[in-house]
Amino acid sequence: MPGEIIGMDEADHIHKQLGKLVEIHIPDAVVAFTSGSLPYGAAVRGDSDIDVNVILPTDTRSDDALFDRLSNFIDGYRKLHGQHGMRLDRRYPGEYFTIDQAHDAAAGRGVPVINGTPELPQQLGDSYWNTSEDTWYLAWLGALAFSRHVAGNRDVLTGLRRQAWTTVVALCLPDLSGWDFQAEDVMARILDQDHPNGGFGVHPGYSRFAELEVPHCRQALADLTARGVLGRQGDGSFVVERDELLRWAADLADLHQSGFHAASLLTVTSSLRLAV
Repeated sequence: MPGEIIGMDEADHIHKQLGKLVEIHIPDAVVAFTSGSLPYGAAVRGDSDIDVNVILPTDTRSDDALFDRLSNFIDGYRKLHGQHGMRLDRRYPGEYFTIDQAHDAAAGRGVPVINGTPELPQQLGDSYWNTSEDTWYLAWLGALAFSRHVAGNRDVLTGLRRQAWTTVVALCLPDLSGWDFQAEDVMARILDQDHPNGGFGVHPGYSRFAELEVPHCRQALADLTARGVLGRQGDGSFVVERDELLRWAADLADLHQSGFHAASLLTVTSSLRLAV
């Protein structure tokens, strides 16, 4: 029925069906995954869509042959929405980008740094994501961090998730630098939609988010500690090492300012060409 939450058994089935579609129509995909409400037990029948992301090899050519294959995939993707009573996003029927773009996104390439401080956007409408290419990289950062594998190389997604989670946690640190904090404080910051820079695309209604993502958060904290960005306290909490955080922000600024040489399959025009 419209308005009901899609249960996890059905969500598991949708992920399996989606994986088969990728394997049939885009067999060269490096990896494919979902993001958004479906992996976290919050998809609403009649309202939510299936947020699919397909990562392609670096040398993928955005030619007619590629778009024919993607169009065939999207036809099955559309039918899958109808089968489960979900609302298809007709303007952006999935995200399709390359593995080099994925690594850049996970490293934070889409995050602007203003006066030495990384800036995330507020929770804005769809029009925001059309403003420039860097916003696409920012959207992919959250999708990579908060994702579920459906097809392709699972190890590749594991590595990208770890890299993206580390970036996300580092972006939270300016707000946590005034006191000792724990993983639960980071999770609360990520879910805080009222923060002036919400920016992570996660909704507090994602009922399984904390359960599924806390281990990734803890790994990111450990990685940042190994880098010297964080110090670990005797009670298991963390403290920000400000000088190292500033160095990380400077590196992030260099990455962002190096420019965006996006393949044409990234552009809004290409997405609209695939719209159904």
